[in-house]
Amino acid sequence: MESHIKEFFNNFCQSENTNIVALPQSGSSRKNYIASFDDKKYIITDNDNLRENEVFFYFTEIFSKLNLNTPKIFKISENRQVYIQEYLGEHTLSEIISTEFDETRIKSLAKKTLKQLFDLQQKSINKIDYTKTFDYEEYDNLAILHDLYYFKNFLVDVLEINYHKSKLLKEFQTITKIVSGLEPKALMIRDFQARNIMVDDKDNIFFIDYQGAMFGPLMYDVISFLYQAKANFSVEFKQEMLDYYISLFSEEKVREMLKTAINPIIMMRYLQVLGAYGFRGLIQRKKHFINSLDQGIKNIVELSTTWPDLQAYPELLNVIQQLETSDTKLKIKSILQ
Repeated sequence: MESHIKEFFNNFCQSENTNIVALPQSGSSRKNYIASFDDKKYIITDNDNLRENEVFFYFTEIFSKLNLNTPKIFKISENRQVYIQEYLGEHTLSEIISTEFDETRIKSLAKKTLKQLFDLQQKSINKIDYTKTFDYEEYDNLAILHDLYYFKNFLVDVLEINYHKSKLLKEFQTITKIVSGLEPKALMIRDFQARNIMVDDKDNIFFIDYQGAMFGPLMYDVISFLYQAKANFSVEFKQEMLDYYISLFSEEKVREMLKTAINPIIMMRYLQVLGAYGFRGLIQRKKHFINSLDQGIKNIVELSTTWPDLQAYPELLNVIQQLETSDTKLKIKSILQ
């Protein structure tokens, strides 16, 4: 552990009788630590991407004013690189899902998550300056096309899957036009997954890692949460939770728009996530992403057989079908050796 972390926390506590333990890194370059002093715990984050930090500070300030379930920031270093956050619990929702056998508890936590997501979406309307976002102001043509190319460049091309380039890119343009028009829209956290949700000892839910937020379709975060590969929720569970979330909206017109957005966003999320598995897993060799790749492929293959609208994209369908061949499995195995 770098000495500046220890010194920063000691100054915050006005004591040298502190303890700091590094947490494992995931997809980000941020370094996180659990720090303790006088029977209290904190999270310390060290991130040299200062622009990302400023976006996180901005959203945190707004969410705090709106009394949302996000961490408080207690202190920021002078160089804006290190900051001390509220400790929100020992376990992520992802950890609980993978170890908890009580389906009633999982269902309760999922409903709490969706209700608090709904509250965040509604309370933040007209409260966000989207020019202050990190990567994109809006999930528009540019961001959508980037996600599609992410899938192509870091999974399809890495695995040397054959496809007709111009046909696939034309299909990407059509998909982009459809997805960019999905409604309703408001704040979209973007990476809304169970590993970015903390659960305390009273089963209260808290959201973290929202610095990638932008303006986008409300259904995107719901799909990100319910259709994440690692959680592997049953079809029945996902449908029940979708119905619950949609029921939170009073207007029938809005409910119908949300239903229309479900499958296109499932497709987009599956493709984007597979791109991440390719980049973070096959290229960077990060274990979490490698372990999720097989389920991620199964998910998009299953969607290709259950959602008739995917037939409108024959070249994409051709690529998806090749993902589950024995040749592709051997290629993945050889890359990871």
